[in-house]
Amino acid sequence: MLRLITTLARVAFGFALASIAAGLVTVMFVDTPVDVLAQPASRLPQTASQTLDLALLTATHYGIFSAAFVLIAAGLGEWLSMRSLPFYLIAGVGIGLLGFIAQFSSEVAGQPTILNNYALKAFLTAGFFGGFVYWLASGQFAGRAPEVTDDTTSTEVAPPPIPQPEDDNEADVVIDNPQQFEDEPRKRDGSILSWLKRPRRQEAEPLPTDEIEGPEDGDEAVIVRNPGASSARQNAFDAAKTSDEEA
Repeated sequence: MLRLITTLARVAFGFALASIAAGLVTVMFVDTPVDVLAQPASRLPQTASQTLDLALLTATHYGIFSAAFVLIAAGLGEWLSMRSLPFYLIAGVGIGLLGFIAQFSSEVAGQPTILNNYALKAFLTAGFFGGFVYWLASGQFAGRAPEVTDDTTSTEVAPPPIPQPEDDNEADVVIDNPQQFEDEPRKRDGSILSWLKRPRRQEAEPLPTDEIEGPEDGDEAVIVRNPGASSARQNAFDAAKTSDEEA
């Protein structure tokens, strides 16, 4: 309801301003600015007052005649959300042409006629400026505001694949009790320097099967591929074996 009242008030305001503009343009065709400026400076206030009164009177006549046509044009503009300037300019010129035809058809035979180029230009120019003023005041806001649509669609990113060991028969380190490691909090390297100091992953030779100790009873064995740990374990095993031989 509030939107309807606002629309009607906006259309009425634009129609009033358009009628005043059309009346002022018509008066300026009768009493041109050149003729006004040619008068003495002492007569300018009186001339301006008379011009304004005549423009308001002409605007009243324009408003009474064009009310039905303006209602049709404004209704189409609001219904179809027509906000383009050419639409209201064409509507104004058309209403001005209809006013010229109506004025010519009401003439009495034997009286001076309005059928001349100057009068036709006056009516068409008045309609042109009337449509332009209406567009400024109301036409450019006709209809509903354009809806903003978001064409962006969310895309799901698939998780990276979990790397699988190349050969299931190779084992580097056997953990007998994985629950102990699951209970401990995981530590993350927070600095780039720590990450750079990490040893590079290298391919280690698989250990013989007889050197892999089996899990104790009740524990689960988890195979962890860690070439670095495997190399350290191999070095410690070789050092212990050398000490036993020397002893």
